[in-house]
Amino acid sequence: MAINYKLRPISIDCQDWYLTKGATLSGIYTIHPIGHTAVQVDCDMDTEDGGWTVIVKRSDGSVDFARNWEAYKNGFGNTPTEYWIGNQLIHILTNYNSALYIVITDTNDINFYEMYDHFSVSDEEDGFRIFFGNAVGNLGNSMMSTEEKFQLNGSRFTTVDMDQDNFPDNCAMTYGSGGGWWYNSCYKAQLTGPYGTAEWAWPWYPVFIDGTSIKAVKMMIKRKVQ
Repeated sequence: MAINYKLRPISIDCQDWYLTKGATLSGIYTIHPIGHTAVQVDCDMDTEDGGWTVIVKRSDGSVDFARNWEAYKNGFGNTPTEYWIGNQLIHILTNYNSALYIVITDTNDINFYEMYDHFSVSDEEDGFRIFFGNAVGNLGNSMMSTEEKFQLNGSRFTTVDMDQDNFPDNCAMTYGSGGGWWYNSCYKAQLTGPYGTAEWAWPWYPVFIDGTSIKAVKMMIKRKVQ
């Protein structure tokens, strides 16, 4: 049965806040995803008609992204500054037909973006596998590299203590500086390296070859309305 969002006193995501509650200002909102406890998230109400739920946010290096499986599963960080919303919640939110928007701001305050017309993450039993569709933007589609070993579509999530990539060693440990990600063997896009450092290798190759030129990162999702 279809959900009547307008009759719900609470909002399941930022799209719900935007469309049915009239929220038009970007900022911190509380959402109540179905099947999950309430959580505070950053909502982007300005980009591409608003309603974007920020699932990954980096802006100042205050949060260490070298974390284990449980941390990435359940989420970590500080909503106003930097956080990973949690793979379990990303899975729940992308059970709906969703789009993905990635924006990287360089140290000259220039924004680069890539928008995918489909994005979903499977459940933990399946390894929090990532799937995405067609892309447009000026970042370049580094997640779907033409080189098979760097193709991330369909990849399972890997952390330092849970190796699910296709590399002989653990990509998170060998190249990711401890950051969890959807690695293949290994990557040309990885947004969880050490903030502001050269050790953050290939955040989004070839536009960003290391983390020294990155000021901020956001990964955002939006439920498509039928």
